[in-house]
Amino acid sequence: MDTTFCFCLYRYEREGEPNMLAPVDVFVSTVDPMKEPPLVTSNTLLSILAMDYPVEKISCYVSDDGASMLTFDSLAETAEFARKWVPYCKKFSIEPRAPEMYFTLKIDYLKDKVQPTFVKERRAMKREYEEFKVRINVSCG
Repeated sequence: MDTTFCFCLYRYEREGEPNMLAPVDVFVSTVDPMKEPPLVTSNTLLSILAMDYPVEKISCYVSDDGASMLTFDSLAETAEFARKWVPYCKKFSIEPRAPEMYFTLKIDYLKDKVQPTFVKERRAMKREYEEFKVRINVSCG
């Protein structure tokens, strides 16, 4: 990780003082859900929404130039899943924050996790994600 970036975060986040981090706008564009699978777009959005950044300082915008109902439906599902995924990521400092990458990596996911509820919550989140994937894939039928 770039130490300059770490220094900047440290410099602008001081305990007891207002957060001085700049607001960030992230734009995600998509056109054709047949060429850009909605699950990939959903994972991109979920990783953005779960960033380690103050929630009031980040905005995410999606531009669907193809005006696809498939994309719209998958974004509605993504917003619903994000209500569970984002708090889970923040609670356990999950990395990577795209669920597809997180659940497919063959790593020791217990490393540095000391909370006793982690294993149970991870299993539940993985089940939620698998159901989310089914809903996305069914809508793309």
